[in-house]
Amino acid sequence: MRTPIYELELARWGVYNDGTHPVETTRGINTALKWAKENGYKTFKVPDGTYLIAKGTQPGDSEARVNLVSEMDFLLSDKAVFQKETNHYEIYSVLYLGTGVKNVTIKGGTYRGDRDTHNYSIKGDYTGGTHEWGTGINIVGAENVEIQGLKLEKFTGDGITINASTITGSAITELSVETGGLDDYGNPIPSNGKIRTNNRSVTNFDHSAYNIYRNIYFWLPQGITPNSKVDVFYYRKDGTFIKSDKQIRYYSGESIIPDGADYFRAVFEAPSTKGFVVNRMTVAISKNIIIKNNDIGHNRRQGISLVGSDGVQILENIIHHTNGTAPQSGIDIEPGFFPGRNTTIERNKFIENRIQIVMADGENVLIKGNYFEQTGQGNVGVHGHAGFRGEIVISDNIFSGSGLTLHPENVQVSNNKFSNGEVNLVGKNITFTNASLFDTSLSSGNQEGQIITNVSIQHNGIRPGILYFGNYKVQFNNINVNAKTQGKGLIFGNGNNESIYDRFLIEDIDKKGTILPAGVYNQCNFEAGVLTINRGGAYTFTSCFMKDKGNIITVNSQQGNVTIQQSILEITENIGYGAAIYILGAQNIKIINSKILAPNNTNATPLIKLGPYGAPKPTTIFNATIKENTIYTKTSIPGIETTNAGVDAPPYLVEDNTLYNAKLYLSSKDINLNNKLL
Repeated sequence: MRTPIYELELARWGVYNDGTHPVETTRGINTALKWAKENGYKTFKVPDGTYLIAKGTQPGDSEARVNLVSEMDFLLSDKAVFQKETNHYEIYSVLYLGTGVKNVTIKGGTYRGDRDTHNYSIKGDYTGGTHEWGTGINIVGAENVEIQGLKLEKFTGDGITINASTITGSAITELSVETGGLDDYGNPIPSNGKIRTNNRSVTNFDHSAYNIYRNIYFWLPQGITPNSKVDVFYYRKDGTFIKSDKQIRYYSGESIIPDGADYFRAVFEAPSTKGFVVNRMTVAISKNIIIKNNDIGHNRRQGISLVGSDGVQILENIIHHTNGTAPQSGIDIEPGFFPGRNTTIERNKFIENRIQIVMADGENVLIKGNYFEQTGQGNVGVHGHAGFRGEIVISDNIFSGSGLTLHPENVQVSNNKFSNGEVNLVGKNITFTNASLFDTSLSSGNQEGQIITNVSIQHNGIRPGILYFGNYKVQFNNINVNAKTQGKGLIFGNGNNESIYDRFLIEDIDKKGTILPAGVYNQCNFEAGVLTINRGGAYTFTSCFMKDKGNIITVNSQQGNVTIQQSILEITENIGYGAAIYILGAQNIKIINSKILAPNNTNATPLIKLGPYGAPKPTTIFNATIKENTIYTKTSIPGIETTNAGVDAPPYLVEDNTLYNAKLYLSSKDINLNNKLL
């Protein structure tokens, strides 16, 4: 910690610690801070007591907050409270760190808003009447800040807001651009569908702000090609080319000004120069912020908002009971015009926030080792919107009653535990690995490239549905489901012909059965009651094990192509209604090189039956091959029966099967080759 230390002298600065005289107290603390800075103090200590921070005379009044200075440790004693005076303003803060403020540590004490006594009835001239911007600590473009060991509670808005600020900028209009592009060396070239800044453009770096802030952003474009980006080229004063930054996003995309650059030219994708406008902006972003070991609770809008930041670490805090006005998140990363980059959220506790974490917009986030807890209905756990980009890692967290919904692409999710919630994988190329789910549903296959590996699911039937499969290809590896469904359903969704299920194990204690999605099943194990295929698509089972008391699988899909090969299908008791393997409809059914076993059966019901019972009807089974199987029963029953497959049924191939105690009941049209009855 920096020294020397100055402890606030109350009488000297007209400061009161008894919860009175807010104007004098606020002014006195700010005056003392400036004096301490000017006199070389590095630590500013505030003793015990309640310090009433003035409400001010207008929204966001700079005289109605404590304005921190650079190079200072700001310490409150454990028994010190900064209390915001009751007010009616929609915008306020207690502690403020503005642009140019650097290297600050804030520790200890309680910061309390006026949520319980605030007058919400008055609407400001330029605000929406929601009173959602009353903030405990407001960081706007400051750098290298640590907030540790605080209690921040009962603000009308956020416990902490981390923001950015515009520094300078100018408009680039159609008068400043011409048709054409620039080559890799910054030379003008013809280029259809592109326009470039011309020599009349105000694109230099003469403003004094560029001595400190070395960035360019492009805001509020008009007349551009939708979903396009910007190329930026930098030059020295003599016109020599320095470098280029390609494909910069509008709004949050940043281009860094290199040393020695005197001006830039930009290339935009646009059909013409007519109606073109864009604002080139330079901004101050809050950077390198550490929020550690704080208690942030009972705030109306957010625990922490990241509205313009780069390099925020949120560590070992408890963030709880955020509710009152939308979004009501423990943490909200929603920068909008500004960037929200490189956020670490690690080892925190999130308790009963309306939303635990929302990733609305931004880039690169690590969410690791946190605990999320929610009860009640309608809560949202961790929610990622499609606009979030970059490296997104969610690992080693515990979700209790909190769900996880992910719309972004390329998210890596690993080593998490879930209970009493929902996991919804919506975005492309999500990897979901090494997870434990208890009474939690899992939805996948909602976009391309999702891989789910090493997942254990235990479900006690407290909610309908365990697994939901969308229409896109999904890869399942080593998934173990142990369920007690109580008949509420186990699997929902169509699946995809190219989906792969490797070592997919499902056991339902209640044996209520399930519908299977399309795809390729390898080394899978099903003990869930009767398996049903009743939708179109391709289903291939290789080296699988299917087991049930009375019925194994029913196929009733005229557009279904089903192959069962090198598998074991076993009935442990008497065969139930229909057949152990009951084929009522299929485009093509193949049962090849498998074992179909009923060692304890004494019923006369067939093991494999093609076609329904009752009067003959037109067939719905258009191709069938039953080949190279071993069929075993305890008593003599129909092993394979096709006699009622349909009045117009084609010849089915029944070849090289070995039947123990079982008989063949085939149509005269069927191809009966080399079958052995033992």
